Amino acid sequence: MQTRGRETRQHILKESRKLFTVQGFRNTSISEIIAATGVKKGNLYYHFPSKEELGLAVLVDVRDEFFTILDDALAGENPIVRILNSCNAVMAMMEQNSFVGGCLFGNTALEMTDSNSRFGRIIQEVFSQWKSRVERELRQAVESGLLTSPIPADALASAIIATLEGGIMLSRVYKNKDGIEDCILAIRVLLGK
Repeated sequence: MQTRGRETRQHILKESRKLFTVQGFRNTSISEIIAATGVKKGNLYYHFPSKEELGLAVLVDVRDEFFTILDDALAGENPIVRILNSCNAVMAMMEQNSFVGGCLFGNTALEMTDSNSRFGRIIQEVFSQWKSRVERELRQAVESGLLTSPIPADALASAIIATLEGGIMLSRVYKNKDGIEDCILAIRVLLGK
């Protein structure tokens, strides 16, 4: 695909992502996507043969971006600091959008995983990979003596992610960072920090 075509495709993904995050996949019409992107219907369908294919491509694009950010954030002097840095990176991502829309993965999990297995597989992959990264850090924290918890690492990783997702939802409801900050505080306590 030539540069102009790639730029158009990325523009469609970016604008569709905004719509899907705020309105959901089902509540976003093709005409709204065309209006937001400024592309002609034929051009949209040239890049994405259906709305479903566009939605899946948006999820994959956001997944790849998320894991780049997450992997960059999983840096620091020890595993506990790395986990907390990743939590703060998630908060920063939400803050960039003024807490509007929340988490596309969480939103899509609620909207689509029961009715569309293709969306469900991507969402399962995102949460599985995220959990795996957090669990790896937790195991290192236990092995290095930084963490003593009666909660097994896999369960604690799930709790951290679920707590963050809940914080994202609360911050979305109130349009401020209080909800996610409170949840990160709870995660700090779980990690003995």
